[in-house]
Amino acid sequence: MVLISTASRVQINGHLNAFRPIYYLGCKVSLTSAISDAINEVDPSGGRMVDLFAGTGVVASAMGASRDVTTVDVQEYSRVICSAILRPPRLSDQKICNLSNEVAKGQFSSRLLWCIAPLAEHEHRCMISANNGEIDGLIELLEAPSLVLVEEFGFIGEGSALGKATYEVIQRMQMEGLWNSSETTVTRNFGGVYFSYQQAALLDAALNVAARSDEDIKDGLTAVAISTASSLVNTVGKQFAQPIQPRSKSGEIKLSLAKTVQRDRSIEMLGSYQSWLQKYVNLVPAVGASTMLRQDYLDALTTHGKDFSVVYADPPYTRDHYSRFYHVLETMCLRDNPQISRVKKRGETTFSRGLYREDRHQSPFCIRSEAPGAFDALFKAASGHELPLVLSYSPHEAGDGTHPRVVSMAQVVDLANAYYKRVEISVVEGMSHNKLNRNDLKLTKREHAEVLLKCFC
Repeated sequence: MVLISTASRVQINGHLNAFRPIYYLGCKVSLTSAISDAINEVDPSGGRMVDLFAGTGVVASAMGASRDVTTVDVQEYSRVICSAILRPPRLSDQKICNLSNEVAKGQFSSRLLWCIAPLAEHEHRCMISANNGEIDGLIELLEAPSLVLVEEFGFIGEGSALGKATYEVIQRMQMEGLWNSSETTVTRNFGGVYFSYQQAALLDAALNVAARSDEDIKDGLTAVAISTASSLVNTVGKQFAQPIQPRSKSGEIKLSLAKTVQRDRSIEMLGSYQSWLQKYVNLVPAVGASTMLRQDYLDALTTHGKDFSVVYADPPYTRDHYSRFYHVLETMCLRDNPQISRVKKRGETTFSRGLYREDRHQSPFCIRSEAPGAFDALFKAASGHELPLVLSYSPHEAGDGTHPRVVSMAQVVDLANAYYKRVEISVVEGMSHNKLNRNDLKLTKREHAEVLLKCFC
């Protein structure tokens, strides 16, 4: 049976914007009455809620004000952020000052800043020249491989000013024992590509401070570092899916290039770091007991299902592989030396321009052939533990500017009905009145609507 109702929509900062969630961390998040009411309706007991695809923890954070919460996500960056939001670091003003000083002037940051000085200075000169209309140096810088790829692919302009600076930096890092070190993963992988070299070095310093901190604040300080990275990143749209392309597809130099690069690479990292640090410290911790798991959704239900009272799920629905938007943050949290994925261009194999991790997660919910099975497994596992479930779904209509869903609304409802006694659908409305067509379960008018499936045991 399918019952259809409507619910008023309340904006969730970050939840409705899949590509820039980190930007909204620390902001005052308004819990939607739609999601909270749905969860409380299917499970009036007030027991532990599990957020199976927690992402940046917006829903889990809101529900943590009234319930015990478990967050689940296959990526480490999500576990770190959810930990920091639900259990924010408790720091005195003096401790905040000490941490900021350690990032800026500590022994590690001093060593690394010395190592990258030749490239940082070259980058600065290129920016000055670009502002004066001489753009060639900046283009060479943006199109150059990151440090971690220079040894494998070499550097075409080895005798150029950039080439000399690059090899000088590598030599200095080798002298300091920082080459191929997980302590410099941001600098070596992403410096000059997603961040300025100085910004990248200071992000490594922030991660170094977090790694050496007490366990009760380690996740919080790591979250501060990756939130800072989201503020600094130099890309169109402020995300990590693709570095800036200095040329158009036709090979023409983009007119706004110098301005775009200057805008982000001139952001003072330490000021941003201190701002994010204060935001996390000021967060209100969850009232109940919180658990954060880095785990596959099915493994979590299989292993811990008996501990939960209700499931909230917001898996991806389109062909987009969202890990492209978070791969830098994932590497920052893991602090490893990932293999960079390869692509074929004109018959030759080379590194991916986005510097994606070779092992980055590909969700079955994003693959048309696998998505129906993934939804079926979700409903089967949750219902097997007699767990009511609320599932968020964002509908699609042809021509509305969004990517088609790999599984239709009707398919999702049919799969849910196979395992649950009753399934109700609520429409989270926008400014206009949205209705579900009872025949094909599509919105007759869509304005960034979300639909909630309430599955009763």
